[in-house]
Amino acid sequence: MDNPLMDVEGARQQLEDWMARAEQRAAETQAAAAGLQALLITATDDNGIVETTIDHSGNLVDVRVNDRVTRQPAPFTARAMLQAYQNAKRKLAEAAAEVVRETVGADSPTGRALMAGFPTGDGEV
Repeated sequence: MDNPLMDVEGARQQLEDWMARAEQRAAETQAAAAGLQALLITATDDNGIVETTIDHSGNLVDVRVNDRVTRQPAPFTARAMLQAYQNAKRKLAEAAAEVVRETVGADSPTGRALMAGFPTGDGEV
């Protein structure tokens, strides 16, 4: 056929290719979302006195302290808690970036949109 507008088979193939790419992107996005939702990150302060665990949203879900906490002033313990929390947020950002990189690609529009919802963990304590 000389008229590309009349190439029904070619148009059908293009549509099937487009649908396959869309289905692949949807599957990758679902995998990324599931991977991100499953993140649970644990980190300690630099001295290993306080350990915090956060979920995928950066919400604190657990705090543990070791026995050394009783030998230090309360302000040091408070700072250790904040530091452990910031360290966990940093690790969360790294883990989320890895999930996105492995599923949809960090530079894709979907990857950027998914990462926009994650705490960056770059706040200082």
